[in-house]
Parts: sequence; structure tokens; C-alpha cells
Amino acid sequence: MKKTPILLAMMIIATGQVGVSIYLPALPMISETLHVSQADIQQLVTLFLVGFGASQLFYGPLSDAIGRRPVFMLGQGIYLVGTVICVIYPESLATLMAGRLLQGMGAGSASVLGRSVLRDSYEGHQLTKALSYISVTASIMPIVAPVIGGWLAFYLGWEAVFVFVLAYLVAIFVLGYCVLPETMSYGKSKFQVTKVVKNYGHLITNKQVLSSASYNWVSYLASLVSLSVMPFILQHQIGLTAAEYGSVMIIPSAGLMIGSLLLNVLNRYLSTHQLIGFAVGIMMFAGLWLIVMPVSLFNLVWAFTWLTIAQGISFPLSISMLLEPHKRQAGSVSALSGSIQMCLAGVFGGYLVEYWIDSQLAMGVFYLFAAAAMASVLILTRMSTQEKQEFA
Repeated sequence: MKKTPILLAMMIIATGQVGVSIYLPALPMISETLHVSQADIQQLVTLFLVGFGASQLFYGPLSDAIGRRPVFMLGQGIYLVGTVICVIYPESLATLMAGRLLQGMGAGSASVLGRSVLRDSYEGHQLTKALSYISVTASIMPIVAPVIGGWLAFYLGWEAVFVFVLAYLVAIFVLGYCVLPETMSYGKSKFQVTKVVKNYGHLITNKQVLSSASYNWVSYLASLVSLSVMPFILQHQIGLTAAEYGSVMIIPSAGLMIGSLLLNVLNRYLSTHQLIGFAVGIMMFAGLWLIVMPVSLFNLVWAFTWLTIAQGISFPLSISMLLEPHKRQAGSVSALSGSIQMCLAGVFGGYLVEYWIDSQLAMGVFYLFAAAAMASVLILTRMSTQEKQEFA
């Protein structure tokens, strides 16, 4: 099994995931410095995710038409411009919001291209295995990035987080320019907007696409809501500093590693539906733990770690089921799934954080709702599969 496509996909996906969560530990500090509310500061997360999600609808079919490499250069270039704006004008919330929106619009290319590069390069079980490797990156970066962000914000000031991201992006842009090959194996085609819109209309009504992707949408929403709420709970209610929060967040990253490793082992013995059911059970356990146990640092981190274990299992399974039937449309399918995922997390997640989820108890109830949603999709999918088998 070739390793180069996996390494390239990890490199690409990491750029988008860093932009999502590296700023989260600094949000309370930015709120105090700019004298704005938590709800206003949450817009820095929401705008990035909306830009991230919506732009994928453009990058996906464009990469299917003209290739992966030119779309990488375009997307990363826009990402760099947005980051430069944030670095030069950090004192204005409006300017930061504009920069974050541009960052998201550029980062949207990363999610699409990372998955498409793998779909170009692997088939069947190799594709599932490759996706399980990059799930470590796609899932672990939202946890590891806040660790770095927390340390930078505490010791150098929250502005240093934007400077770090700028340096990181410049390095990835140069590396990608030098080593990223064109992985699309079929010929280029003309990018036609009307054809793209019609194709998205077809995909959005495809039950296989919606059911396969929904596991990832729900688990990502649960993870991102947790990461958005926990800086305020742990810093304001429990009294951690930004640096201490960053250090604590190292622990859930181990959960993502465990989930991915478990998947590689259990994938030999259990079916995909059984593995999804196992992940749902873990999410339910995490939610019940938060509801039953008293508020404490240990209980919050313990439950969140179990959630990340479930995400480490469900993410590669969801993406593999989604992309397997769509080799020639890998970019478009990834784009549609990623767009809904990020817009759902940005808009609905922002609403949940602002109006409901502000405590350990609320997080636990939300975990149970998320697990119930995934379980419902799993049951309906299995019933549909059995009906098809009976009529076959």
C-alpha cells in the first residue's frame, strides 16, 4: 500500500482543521480585550465554518474538472490572505470577522482535496484503511490545535496565535507547491455551473449519500460544540488558565488515537454497521456520565475523551461508505458532505452554544441526542438494506 498519498492528504487536511480550533482557547481573552460578549466572539468560529462549508461546494466540482493541484494552490492562497488580514488588524472585531470568513473560504479546499486524493489513489479496504489513518489527522487536529493555541495565547498573547497560523500556512503552501502531484487519473473537463447545480441536486436527494455522511455530521457537531463550550466552562467556572486548558486538551487526543486503532483491529471481525453501533454506544455512555456525575475537571475531560474515541471509530467508516460508490465524483461528494458538515456545525452549533449548551449537564443531554440521531440513521439503513435483500 502506497504511503505518499496518505501523507499528502494528512498535510492538506491539517491546514483546514487547524483553522477551526486553534483559536478556541483564546476566545475568552479576545472577548475581554475587545470588550465584546461571548456571543459576538462566537461569530469568529461561525463565520469560519460557514465559509469553510459553503466554499467546498465550489472547490469539489472544480477539482473534479481541472484537477487537485490547481485547486490546492487557489484555496491555500485565499486562506493566506485571510490570515494576513487577521495578523495586521487584530484590534477590530469586524476586521477579524472578515479575515476569519476569508480563512474559511480558503480552508474549504483542504477538506475536499484530502479525501479526493485518497479516493483517487485507493480502492475497497485500502480506501477504508487510508481514511482511518487520515482520520487521526482530521480528528486529532481539532484537539491538538487548542493545546498549541492555549500555550501561545497564555505566554505570547492571543495575537500570536494568528502569527503562528500564518507561518504554518506559508510552510504548507511552499511544501505543497514543491511536492504535491496531480492525482486525478481521468481527463480534465469544462467547469459548468448549471451542470454542477444539477449534480448537487441529484446528490442531495441520494439516500446513500445522506445516510453515510450523517454519522460524520453528527459526531463532528458534538465534538465542535464541546470544544466551543469547554474553554469557557474550564476557564470561567473551574478556573483554569488558557495554558492549563491547552495542556488538559492533550488527553482527549489520546481518545481519537484509541478510536482509530480500535477500528483497524475490529474492522477484521465486525461489520461496518456493528462498528457504527459500537461508536453510538460509546457516545451514549459519555452523555450519561456527564448527566449523572458532579461537575468537575475530571468528569468533563473523561466524557469528552470517550466521545473522541467514538469519533475516531465512526469518522473513517462514514467517509469510506460515502465515497466508495463515487470515484469520478469524489470531489463533489466530499464537497457536499463537508459543506453540510461545516455549515451545520457553524450555524446550528453556534446557536446551541449561545442559547443552550453552557454546562456539563447540557453537554451530557446533547451527547444523548447526538447518539440517538446516529442510532436512528443506523436502524433505518439496516431496515432498508434488509428490504432490498428480500426483494433481490
